[in-house]
Amino acid sequence: MVPSSPEDVPLMVETYFEAFSQDPIHQRFAPKGTQSAHYFWTQALTAEIRDKNNQFLSVWDDTASPKAFVSFAKWIAPRASPEPVPAVDQWPSEGDQGFSAFFFGRLSDMHYEAMGERPHWYLELLAVKPRYQGKGAASLMLKYGVDKADEDKVECFLDASPKGQPIYERYGFRVVQSDTFLEGTYVQCAMVRDARPQRGD
Repeated sequence: MVPSSPEDVPLMVETYFEAFSQDPIHQRFAPKGTQSAHYFWTQALTAEIRDKNNQFLSVWDDTASPKAFVSFAKWIAPRASPEPVPAVDQWPSEGDQGFSAFFFGRLSDMHYEAMGERPHWYLELLAVKPRYQGKGAASLMLKYGVDKADEDKVECFLDASPKGQPIYERYGFRVVQSDTFLEGTYVQCAMVRDARPQRGD
């Protein structure tokens, strides 16, 4: 695992679409294979990776020839503000822009309701290519953030899809709030990991 670089952005975009190709929420707001969704993620990640408050991590498979990009994650450092939720017309035009604004606006509200102004590490995005899922890449990137939080003696926060929730629970995250979408068929959870005091404190 290494810090991501701006040169990784095309690989990150590709990995995002592979990782979430079966997720109904992501397919609704950023349909795979559409030009507007590809442009949206390329522009967003290009800008965000230059922000020093954002800790982007990349995992590579060095045993492949040539080495292969496996996954990436974005952690936001304590006291940094998450990017504002885009206006309706700023979401990919080939997706459902109204739903996108509503869904991510609700996640933003849940984040604030859970954490308020308390400093915390925030895992905003984690994506692993399907063929590498279940092989430890997500754990590497999760451990980075929770270790940082333990060093800082602060909480961690993330939003979890149904598929991701069990993974995060293994790292001490607990559900503090949830909401349903897509006519009750999709549950999105706000999850918090409590601050862990250092030994000797």
